[in-house]
Amino acid sequence: MAAISRRPRLPLYAALMVSLVLAACSLLKPAQIPEDKQERALHLARDGKHAEAAQAYAELAALQPADHDNYELLSAEQWLAAGNIAAAKEAFATVSPEARARLPAARALVAAEIAYAENDGARAIRELDQIPVPTSADLAQNYYWIRGRSAFLTGHPVEGTRALVERERWLSDPAGLRANRAELLNRIRGAAERGQPLKAPPNTDPIVAGWLELGPVLVGLARDPMRAAAALANWRRLYPQHPANDSVLAMASTQIAAATEFPNQIALLLPLSGRAEPVGVAVRDGFIAAYLEQAPATRPRLKIYDVAAESVSSAYTQAVADGAGFVVGPLTKEDVAAVAPLSDGRTPVLALNFLGESVSPPHNFYQFSLLPEDEARMVARRVVADGRQNGVVIAPGSEWGSRVAAAFADELSHLGGTVLDSQRYETSQVDFSDVIKRVLQVHAVKGEPSTHRTDAAFIFVAAGSAGVARQILPQLKFHYAGDVPAYSMSDSFEPDPSANSDLDGMLFPDMPWMVASDPVTVQIRDAVRAAWPARTARRDRLYAFGFDAYRLVPALRAKPSGEWGGEISGVTGKLHVDDHNRIRRDLEWSQIKNGVPNAL
Repeated sequence: MAAISRRPRLPLYAALMVSLVLAACSLLKPAQIPEDKQERALHLARDGKHAEAAQAYAELAALQPADHDNYELLSAEQWLAAGNIAAAKEAFATVSPEARARLPAARALVAAEIAYAENDGARAIRELDQIPVPTSADLAQNYYWIRGRSAFLTGHPVEGTRALVERERWLSDPAGLRANRAELLNRIRGAAERGQPLKAPPNTDPIVAGWLELGPVLVGLARDPMRAAAALANWRRLYPQHPANDSVLAMASTQIAAATEFPNQIALLLPLSGRAEPVGVAVRDGFIAAYLEQAPATRPRLKIYDVAAESVSSAYTQAVADGAGFVVGPLTKEDVAAVAPLSDGRTPVLALNFLGESVSPPHNFYQFSLLPEDEARMVARRVVADGRQNGVVIAPGSEWGSRVAAAFADELSHLGGTVLDSQRYETSQVDFSDVIKRVLQVHAVKGEPSTHRTDAAFIFVAAGSAGVARQILPQLKFHYAGDVPAYSMSDSFEPDPSANSDLDGMLFPDMPWMVASDPVTVQIRDAVRAAWPARTARRDRLYAFGFDAYRLVPALRAKPSGEWGGEISGVTGKLHVDDHNRIRRDLEWSQIKNGVPNAL
């Protein structure tokens, strides 16, 4: 179930439905075929009632022993369409060994699709390797559909691109071609974002090579569209007849225009003195870094107001009086709460924190924040998606720890999971043995290996800092809990391979600014770190926060007119607006291996 929820369904069932039913008809005498049941199953599938269709095909399998395998393959396919992998595997398990010889293509395609649904691209490809490419157009295009996506899934974008390009030979309708090319765009962009190798081998077909070279261009369009025009023009010069030209150029021109349509003047309200100065300065510098990415002739005027030197209310009022077409800030919850009643909607506001849950935002009042509670909810969704419903929590006994642990437990419960136990620690302690023994029910018997509870499928460690995480994770392993997957949040990671070896195995979400290896993000990140090396050392994520705040301005200006594209691939994550005008983030998941984050 979890794998299918993260990836779109493969449209294999339509081809199998037709081909296997025809096969059934050829094997049986017409009088013996329960045509009404066949028609019912077919109509249920076409109507999207996939679970009912799966059950109908299972009934046909029981009624027609001579054609049992055909119908069970159809049943398995329909269970996949319904998102029930376990039921699909049960149906597939009833298919006889003789199906390898009698129905080789149909059996291999269903087996491969099950493997793909379980995120096992390598197994999917092995299943496809057992058969030649089908000669039927329907089955051939599905063969390449699974093969291409599975190759991308296993980190082989060159092979994946070749397969999806080859698939076009078997597609005859324009809608199918457009969908295939859209899939290629998304897959290649994803591979480029993960830093996977996209260099075309010598003598590669120019169509395939053109797709591969689009990778960095697509990431530039998503992450830094203000500098993407030159790269796109160069790609078009190299590949003027490439089939991606129409779709890429149409998308790119719209995206670049939307990303650079700023108001004449922007006001930035931040605390640049006093207690919050370090945070305000980091956000300001990230904001300016994005501002400087834009061509000088197209930059808006930027006026910056120190809300620690004057009241935030007077700073906001002055910014509007000075002609601001958009206000970004303020930063603290108190200041955001003070500005909200002053906003009348005529000047859009992007506040850099959230209002209280019970406060309705004014019109054109948007909110953007790096909330730890949001990350805790992301972790809960991930552990359930990974098939780990029940586990334990270790969190600090602070107000921050209470909020994070409560958000995690609430989301986990909503998804059907359970926090079996939750233990707190003091932020000053360095020995976590007692906490670990209690939460994992570690039992030590003299002369025998220590044991721990067996009902915990995960450990969620809310560390609050990389230093604490580096103390807790090794102690978990010391207490024989290294076999229980450990999840944490972004603040458990800092880019220090020598120190992070203690975190090996930890799974965590983080923003692309911290973990992405694509050339566009690396260039932006390195430029900011080079410009402010001393200041970025401990506040990297705040610079990314400021960078994305600038990028959100034109997108939010376009939202009321319906021109908002729905999502921005920012350096703090994939950004979208919820129903309460809050900017939400989807982060990138990594696992520490040999001290280095590896994309999942």
